[in-house]
Amino acid sequence: MNTALKEINVENIGNYMTSPVITISQDSTLRDFLKLLNENKISSLIVTENDRYVGIATKRDFIRKAINQRMDPETTEVSKIMNVPILSLEHSSSIEDARNFMMKNKIRHLPVMEENRIVGMLSIKDTMRKSVDQKLIDAFTKSTGEAIQNFMLSASPLAPIESEDLPGEISAVIKLTDEAKNVEIMIILNFSEEVAQKVYQGLFGDDATGMKDICNIVTEISNIIAGNVKVEISHYVQEILRLTHSEKTSSDAKGIFHFDVGLPTTVIGSGHSVSGVEKLSTAKTFIPYENAGTPMFLLGLIFQKKEES
Repeated sequence: MNTALKEINVENIGNYMTSPVITISQDSTLRDFLKLLNENKISSLIVTENDRYVGIATKRDFIRKAINQRMDPETTEVSKIMNVPILSLEHSSSIEDARNFMMKNKIRHLPVMEENRIVGMLSIKDTMRKSVDQKLIDAFTKSTGEAIQNFMLSASPLAPIESEDLPGEISAVIKLTDEAKNVEIMIILNFSEEVAQKVYQGLFGDDATGMKDICNIVTEISNIIAGNVKVEISHYVQEILRLTHSEKTSSDAKGIFHFDVGLPTTVIGSGHSVSGVEKLSTAKTFIPYENAGTPMFLLGLIFQKKEES
C-alpha cells in the first residue's frame, strides 16, 4: 500500500475546521441571526435551546426560506429556518469521509463533534480548496512564470486565495484532459483589460485595435501554460487522483498522465463567471499575481473528474 496516499486520506477534519463555533438561541430573531453572521464573517450558526444543540441555520437557509416566504426578520425566530436534526461527524473523521458525507446529504456546513460537543464547523469549500498539493501549485506557477516571460510580462505569484471572484474583464479557459484516467483540469487565466492592453503595448509598441487583439494575448499565454504544465504534472498521479476521484485507491495511481490540451475559449465582460467554478464537487485554487504591489492577473485551477460525454 502507498503509505503517503493513506496518510493524506486519513488526515482528520480537525485540521480543516473553523473554531470556535458561534451559537444562537432558537428564539432569537432573524435580524439577530444576520447580525451575528456579519459580525463574525461566517455563513452558518448552531442553534441552541437551554444550552442544548437543536439545529443549524445558514445564510442559504435565510435566502431560501425567509426571503422567499417573506418572513419579517424583526419578529421571526431563527427556529423557523433552522435545519433539524443536526448532521455531524466526529473530530477524528477523515477529510475524504467528510467530503463524501456532505455530498451524499447535500449539505454545505458540517458541525464537528468531540466528546459530545460541537468543537468546529467544516464547510464543503474547506474540504475542496485546502487539499491541493503544494507540488501541484508549484508546477503551475513555474509553468506560468515561463509562459509570461515570452510576453515580456513580469509578475510573481502570491499565496492562494479562497475567493472565486474573477476581478478582470477577460478570462481565457483551457482544459487538460486524460481520457484513460478520466481526469480534467481547467486552467483559468483572468486579466483586467488594462493589464492585457499594457502587455499588448509592450509586445507591439502600439495600442490594440480592439478587444479581439487583447483577448488573443491572454489566450496565447494560457495555451503556453497548458503546454508547459502538462509535462510538469504528468507524474503527479496520486496527488491529482486524490482531488478528482475520492474513491480511487493507491492501486489506481499507476503510470503517468497523458494530457491532451483542449482549444482555449475566452469569456469577457465585467463581473463574468466561468462554468465549473461554482461546482462543489471540484477541488480548486486561485493564485493572484502581482508586480511591485500592483495586481496583474489571477490563475485559477480546477481539478475534476471528467464528465461523461
